[in-house]
This record gives sequence, C-alpha cells and structure tokens, in this order.
Amino acid sequence: MGVANKAMLELSAVCLDHPRGGAPLVSDANLAVARGEVVMIVGAAGVGTSRLVAAALGEVAVTSGRVEVLGRDVAKLRRSSLRLLRRRVGIVPQDLCLLDDRSAQLNVALPLEIDGVPRSTTILRATEALHRLGLEHEASLPIDCLSGAERQRVAVARALVRDPELVLADHATSMQDAEGAELVAAALAEAAAAGAAVVAFGRDLALRAIAERRGWRTLGLVRGALRPLGEIQLEGKTIDELLVDITSAPVRTPEPSPEPVESIPNVVPFPLSARTAGVA
Repeated sequence: MGVANKAMLELSAVCLDHPRGGAPLVSDANLAVARGEVVMIVGAAGVGTSRLVAAALGEVAVTSGRVEVLGRDVAKLRRSSLRLLRRRVGIVPQDLCLLDDRSAQLNVALPLEIDGVPRSTTILRATEALHRLGLEHEASLPIDCLSGAERQRVAVARALVRDPELVLADHATSMQDAEGAELVAAALAEAAAAGAAVVAFGRDLALRAIAERRGWRTLGLVRGALRPLGEIQLEGKTIDELLVDITSAPVRTPEPSPEPVESIPNVVPFPLSARTAGVA
C-alpha cells in the first residue's frame, strides 16, 4: 500500500461493550479511511458513534480488536504519545465544549496557541477558518451571544484550524439548517482535498443528501454492525425507520465490564464522549 493510500484511521475487528450492559454497542467493526477521503457513518442516538470517537482517541478501551490512528495502535501508546497524536487530529465533539469566556475567534485560535504559533499567525488562521464556516462577522462575539448553529460551526472551525491529518466530526450538522450543513460539509471536503482523512458521524437528512451528492462512502451502524448502507437488511423498513427502532431495543441488567482507559487531558480541553455524552 502506497503512502498516498495509507489508512489514517483503521478499525480491525473492533468490539465495544455497552457501558450499561446488554448487547455490544459495536461488533466486529472494520473500517479503513485513507488520506483525501470523507466517510460518513450513519447511526441513531445511542448506538455508539461517540464511543467509537472516544475509542479512536484512546479514551475508551475496546473489548477486542484494534484501533489504529495515523498508523499507531492507540491501545499501546503512552499518555504522552497520545497527547502528541491528538495534536494531529481535529475533533468536533457533540458537546462542542467551547470556552464561554472567549470569543469565537479565540476559541478557534486555542489549538494554535497551545502549539506555540505566533499570535499574528494564530489570529489570521482562526479568521480564515471562521470565514470558511460563514462566521467572519461573528468572530469577535462572545460564545454566549451566538446561536446553537453558529456555536457548532465554531467547533468545526476549531477542529480544522490546525490542518489536521484526521478529522472526527461527531454529528457536526445536527444543529444546522440546509445552508449551515452545506458550509460544514464544504469545510470537511476542503480538509479532505488538502490531504486529511475525514469521518463524519451523523443521521440528519441534509448531511446524508450532501454525502450522496458528493459521492462520500456511507456506512450504517445498526444493531452493532458497521457496513455500507446498501448492505443493511431493511426488513421492509426504510433506513430512517430502522434507525429509530434501534433506540428502543431493551437493555439487560448491567454486567461487569472492563475498566475504561484512564482519562488523558486533550490538547484542546473538552470532556470527551465517554464521560459526558453517554453512548450517542
């Protein structure tokens, strides 16, 4: 496999237990995402998309299988190595976790400040990132003055400002209207065109329509299985009905499960999904 096609994110037979017991959230998942590629993973609330993100960051231990990020097995990395690896990954968490005491521009600039980039360059790059998300006029506003959709696009800009090699966008269009979804999708596509591997988790119709129009590879996470949407057994239902039904599945009495990996502070401080967003 050539360098250009090397997987930036690779899941090999990954299984993830449900933190409250019952059937595994993810069973025998296999996925390889290469540079320049955008992959969309469709899943209903509670099926484990955010837990997959946490596993990719070393925040949650897989029950079995292997997760490789940028060619490194995250389960074998020390805390210091994980911190360095995360500087090469752009993350849009569902919780957004923006800093209320900072403006939109300074929230986006934070990763570059951590990297020690000169302030003049930091502000310029943050401004450019906000412009791509249609937020150039909101750059100086405090976060609490922005709408939910605008805050979400600030979080996308923050994830992309470092020009990361891998982008994990966890339901990054859930608060957007059609125009906002187009802006987010265009920013993700631009990151891929620049060489990043992008994984977009979501279930909203706008993003799915964009993914189809742009020719993004799209997979579904249904009943623990990760596979192309066209290969999912619909059993006479639409994919949307199936996604809704999966949330009503009964959960068994909790059973003992492996202890999660000790939390490691992220280089852009926000509480990760394993601790704050349940298993959505």
